[in-house]
Parts: sequence; C-alpha cells; structure tokens
Amino acid sequence: MHYPKEIRFECQRCAKCCGDTPERERNILMLEREVKLISEITKLKPEEFSIPSPSKEPYRYTMRKKEGKCIFLKGTDCKIYPNRPLLCHFYPFWLEKLGVESFEFKVSRECPGVGLGKVIEEENFWTMLAKALKYMRKQG
Repeated sequence: MHYPKEIRFECQRCAKCCGDTPERERNILMLEREVKLISEITKLKPEEFSIPSPSKEPYRYTMRKKEGKCIFLKGTDCKIYPNRPLLCHFYPFWLEKLGVESFEFKVSRECPGVGLGKVIEEENFWTMLAKALKYMRKQG
C-alpha cells in the first residue's frame, strides 16, 4: 500500500466535497450495498437518490444531485452522515488499485482541510484500506 506521507488533514465542514465546484464536477460513486443501506435508512427507493453507472465497477451507482450538490446535503450537513458512502468516508483521499494486491491512496489538494490539523498516520490508511476491502467483498 502506498499513501501520501506527512499529509495533514482536518475537515473544515465546508461541504465542497459534496457537490460540484467551478473546477470540477463531483460524482459520488456508490457500491450496491451502500445504495441498499441508504434506501433502508431513508425509506427512499434507490432511483430517488441514485443513478445506475455500471461502467464504473465496483461502483454501480452515482448519487443524484440537486443544483450540483448531493441530495442529502442540507446547508453543510449530511443527512446520512453515519451511513454515507465509502467515498465520502475517505475524502479527501481516494483509493486506486495498482495491481492484484497493490493499492495507492491519493489526495485531493482542492480540499481546504488538506495541510491543516494533525498528520494522518500510516495506520489510518491501513484502516481505510481494510474498510474498502471489506465493503468490496460484501458487494452485492
């Protein structure tokens, strides 16, 4: 596993990660199991908050947006925060698979919390990797 060394991060609660910015259109990708869970907790049908995106395996859905923002964002608060998608848990980091058993965490430098707060330690990245692998194994 590769990860950004000596990276600092502290969430600024700005919600830039929850919607489009002038520089970038945001696509919040979701696993099938995440869509099922969000549907259960919100009592919404999957098609009310997600769009199928079968070409982005293992992510099979994209979160719907309203006016360029995640439909679960109210102001700067996420209405499904405890059950938000894995991509949301990881932001401003994301995971890329490099090979069969090789992964790399990348960081979004557009996030205003990058460079602030405490250094994110290696064990945090191992925890995120374990969570990602667990989610992917339970896919479907």
